[in-house]
Amino acid sequence: MDITGTHIVPGRRDRVFAALCDPEVLMRCIPVLEEMVRLSASDYAARVRTTVGPLKARFSGRLRLEPEDGAHRYRLVAQGNGGLAGAVKGEALVVLEEEDGRTLLTYSLTVALGGAVGRLAVKLVQAKTDRVLAAFFERFAAEVDGAAE
Repeated sequence: MDITGTHIVPGRRDRVFAALCDPEVLMRCIPVLEEMVRLSASDYAARVRTTVGPLKARFSGRLRLEPEDGAHRYRLVAQGNGGLAGAVKGEALVVLEEEDGRTLLTYSLTVALGGAVGRLAVKLVQAKTDRVLAAFFERFAAEVDGAAE
């Protein structure tokens, strides 16, 4: 499954990048995130709980941030396991461009699903992903905008 998008986030690029790397900010902004711990400057452990159609699942996994150009461009690699629900692997390329004191965030995400979650209709998984992303960007924009005050 491939997902792309662009969002404008209030605030300078360095502040947006710092917020994207802050587990506490992400806990407040990602609706399905139950736990996130920063293990090092580039590695995180996370647990998500979600419902997709009839399937309720909890996935635990690792995320790795691979900067290509500091706070301008980076890759996020994730891998998680949900037991009987299956497994998920993903990779996102994120580009941050500053414009007039705001940040244009562009992402390209590739996700591979296995097990029960992988057998669900792609449209069902896509719809859930779209809702989670919309909620994240709404909360994240408010979080970063509020931090500027």
